[in-house]
Formats: sequence, C-alpha cells, structure tokens
Amino acid sequence: MLGRILDLMGRGTRSDAPPVYHSRFGGLWIDRLDAKQVLDEKARRDPRMRRLREKLAFFIDNGYVILEKAVDPRAIDRYLADLAASVRDSALQAMVFVNRMPGYAVVPLADANLAAPLTKILDTYVHVASARELIFAPAIEEFLRAVFEEGALAFQGLHFEKGSTQSVHQDTAYVVCEEPMRLCASWIALEDVVPGSGELFYYAGSHRLPDWLYSGQHKHFALDRDGNETHLAHLQSLHDRSKERGLALQRFMARKGDALIWAADLAHGGSQISDPALTRRSLVTHYAPESNAPHWFRGLPEGKRVRVTVRPGCSYCTSYY
Repeated sequence: MLGRILDLMGRGTRSDAPPVYHSRFGGLWIDRLDAKQVLDEKARRDPRMRRLREKLAFFIDNGYVILEKAVDPRAIDRYLADLAASVRDSALQAMVFVNRMPGYAVVPLADANLAAPLTKILDTYVHVASARELIFAPAIEEFLRAVFEEGALAFQGLHFEKGSTQSVHQDTAYVVCEEPMRLCASWIALEDVVPGSGELFYYAGSHRLPDWLYSGQHKHFALDRDGNETHLAHLQSLHDRSKERGLALQRFMARKGDALIWAADLAHGGSQISDPALTRRSLVTHYAPESNAPHWFRGLPEGKRVRVTVRPGCSYCTSYY
C-alpha cells in the first residue's frame, strides 16, 4: 500500500512539474526518475530489500538482472520429462511461423515442428503442473515481488526448443497490458547455452530509450492501424539508438537453471543459429503485477478472465485454453 501511495504522490499534479517516470506511460517504481532514492528508502525499511539492493540497483540501471542457479536443475528435468510425455496427446498449442501476415499461426502441439527456430509452445504452465515450479521458483518470485510491490500474474508463457532467432524488439510492442510499462519477463535456461545455438542477446540500458510511438500515441503495435513499414522502422531504431548511446550488446551464455529477468522495454532478441544441430531449450514467461491485467482480457467474456492461484502472490492466466 505504501508503495502505491508513493507512486501516486510521485506522479505530481502541477503541469510544469518534471516527469517522474522515464516513459510517458508511467511504469513500476524502478522506472521513476528517483528510483535510486526510492530503493534507498525501501532498503532502510525492509531487510529483504537490503538483501536485494545490489541486484535492484543493477536492474534500475541496466533493465535486466541475472539470477544464477535460480531454478533447481532437478525441477527442470521433471518439467522436460512431463512435457515430453504430453506432446502426442496434449491439449497444448504452439505458435509457428507462416509466410503470410501476421507471420504466425497457432496449431495443436502435435502438428508443430519443434525443431523450427520460431516455434513456441504456449502457456505450458496451464497443462504441465511442473512448469509452475520453474516460473515461480523462489528466487524469481522474490525478485518480482520486490519490483512489483505485490504478487505476480504470469499471463504468457513460451517454451523454445531452438533459439528463437527473433529480431531485436521491445515486449511492449506486442505483449500488451492495461498499464504497458508495468511488466517484466523471465528467461530460464533449461540447458547450458553454447555458442552457435541462437543465444539470447540484449542491449544493456536500452529500457531507457525514449518511447517509440505507434500512430503518434500508442505503445503497442497493431498491423492494421500502423502498417508493417513503421514496425520495421521501430526494430531498426532499437539498433541505431542503442549504438548512438554506446549501449553494449550482450549475449546470455547461461548455465542450466540460470534465469534472466528483464524490464518491459529492454531491447532483446535471438541470435542467428550457426549450428542447426544445437538446441537452446528455454522457458520465457511474461508477468504483470496482480493488480494489472493483460490487454486481451478485454476481448474475453467475464467468465473466461480466469486467474488461477498457485500460492499466495503467484497466479497465472491464459488466452489460449
């Protein structure tokens, strides 16, 4: 409650007051201009925040944090075994690349080619209970609670067998929440990452690039409204503006069980795969604070806007099942 009060106070009421957030769309407390001072106060009051202080300060500055050994490898093995056992008869669905706009289709998992780089199994946490052990592992849960100041809602999950090879992008263009900047993601290594497998890469500090506005006002991209040319210009701008600022392009050479948490606007993508024989098994989850909601809730009847509680402070929902 105190965090929300501070947040509301920080917005200011005077039209000539300086902006409190880096983005015109607001954000979490870590996105405030005075985030370091807020962190100092939180650390003074809360021993848990003192313990996380260094990681939170790094997150504020860089837009990501690496949690080494965040997930027990044995829990990963259980998840992979459970997923493999369910592939043939599973209700799970996958998103696959197609050579027409919008560039993807959703198909039954049994019909998907898991060896194709852009294939993603959707929201495995719904049908594979062991996935919930991973996405709400204690280290991940603790960090998200510190950033969100409340519990976390997992609302989109993507399982990759191969590197994604996805162009550098910002999640806010596609992963849409009612409050677009109140969003984080986790990337869990399900195996050791090796060179040539299509490693995850990101521009450290790119979460502070100025807002890219679609149609002059929107944070998210809509093909019918904005057109693909503007979309491609956004993607190119992430490289150009990052390089102009001297931001470092980094690759996540993770060990099995390591997790990377990133902020809503961190520019990231998947490297090209130089060795097609290699896998790069990973599990990506997008989260919002429990008080926020994914934009796709608007298109569902009330009875379908279901949030399932795993334990207090950890819940999930899905648009696919």
